[in-house]
Amino acid sequence: MAAFRELSVEQRIKTLESECALSGDFAQLLLAQLAQSSETNIPASVANSMIENQIGRFSLPVGVVRGLKVNGVMRNVLMATEEPSVIAAACNGAKIASKSLENGVFARSEHYVTRAQIVFEDADGSIAKKLDSIMRDESKRTTINEVARSAHPSIYQRGGGLERAQAAALTGFAKLTLDINACDAMGANIANTIGEAVKTQLESWVGRKALVAILANSSRAATVAEVHIPIEALVPSAKTAAAGDADGMRLARRIAALSSLAAVDAERAATHNKGILNGIVAAALASGNDTRALQAAAHEWAAKSGRYMPLSTWTLQNNDQILYGRIEIPLQIGTVGGAIASLPMSKVALHLAKVENANDFRNVLAAVGLVQNLAALRALAGPGIQAGHMRLQAANITIASGAHGDEIQKVVHALLNENSSDLNTNSARIILDDLRKRRNT
Repeated sequence: MAAFRELSVEQRIKTLESECALSGDFAQLLLAQLAQSSETNIPASVANSMIENQIGRFSLPVGVVRGLKVNGVMRNVLMATEEPSVIAAACNGAKIASKSLENGVFARSEHYVTRAQIVFEDADGSIAKKLDSIMRDESKRTTINEVARSAHPSIYQRGGGLERAQAAALTGFAKLTLDINACDAMGANIANTIGEAVKTQLESWVGRKALVAILANSSRAATVAEVHIPIEALVPSAKTAAAGDADGMRLARRIAALSSLAAVDAERAATHNKGILNGIVAAALASGNDTRALQAAAHEWAAKSGRYMPLSTWTLQNNDQILYGRIEIPLQIGTVGGAIASLPMSKVALHLAKVENANDFRNVLAAVGLVQNLAALRALAGPGIQAGHMRLQAANITIASGAHGDEIQKVVHALLNENSSDLNTNSARIILDDLRKRRNT
């Protein structure tokens, strides 16, 4: 039976449908997009209403990560990315994780809130004292809650709304931070709406105009994903047991060492975290989420100790027989609202991953980041990252050289066989020209 990656696009869609991972309606959507063009993903009228000065639509390849089990549920995770090897690495990491003690990844999410800040200039500290006094006044706290409810009643109807307000003094400033339960929405618009309404009320109490009322792209909460991998799972199954144990021990120790390096070297930590975000951002983008907000919160979390640190750690346990991986990352995402309702592909993404709610999707994304990181560290600990990456990059080089249709795979094959040490468009163009000459003779 052919591997999923070896199937045609149509066959992949039909395979997902036959597995009941994809509904008939969504399968038809993807097939229609395939038959017409990727531009049918966003109708022209919708695209024109989503942004300003819209003149076209930009498309990225969308692929699926197979075999990722999260909290006992097998997920198919949609990713939108231009970068070769991201999906392949995630699939590889998911395959290794499937051999873990958990038979996959275990993840859990805390209670998330979306935060808004109302900030006043406060050179002498008088505003900070007034805000502190306001927060000690029960009647004023009640008024703040009533203002918030009036500003966005629908979020209260869904069980959310303002949960906490906290005053703080900063050097030269005073602020009130609002914690808002946005339910399954990311909550940016909700936080801004409530923040601006509360700002007006505060201004009347303190007798001064606020400097700003705005969403804060930081997070009080994080999602944790964990996996316990027997060291022999790090090596190909074709190896003998003895050789597998030896290679597994070597790889596990090097992966743990790479993790330790990221903890003491900010330069390495930045690249370590970028690799984690490769898969998370691709999956978030496919689901219609704000990837910039997600990344801002992740990097703020990585630096919360005062030093920039890795978001994941890998250590050896059980007499060095188990490689334990753990990621802790804030994921300010939603499963409703925003662009999610406007983009047909986002609905496909949430459907494929069997997402139940925002926290469930956070668990999936954290698991994606963990297995993505595992695959990258496994490659670095073994043959290195570039050999496999350049094999996949060869397709982009070939397309850039002008190849089309069935020419692409033929040129890629020749390019890898003849110029594997020097992949560039000039080499690809020479091969393509020769292919076309032979075809025309």
